[in-house]
Amino acid sequence: MNEFSRILELYEALLVKVKLQSIEIASMRKEIATLSAATQGQAPQQKNQEVA
Repeated sequence: MNEFSRILELYEALLVKVKLQSIEIASMRKEIATLSAATQGQAPQQKNQEVA
């Protein structure tokens, strides 16, 4: 029974890590989308500045 308890503890710890990582990934995806949108909005301005 002791081995089963240890395996269960490890499994639960891994589940917590996976959930935290998926939250981090979702947060990074939102940040990337925001930065991408901001960059796309700035790209034409940079080209115009280079021409001028």
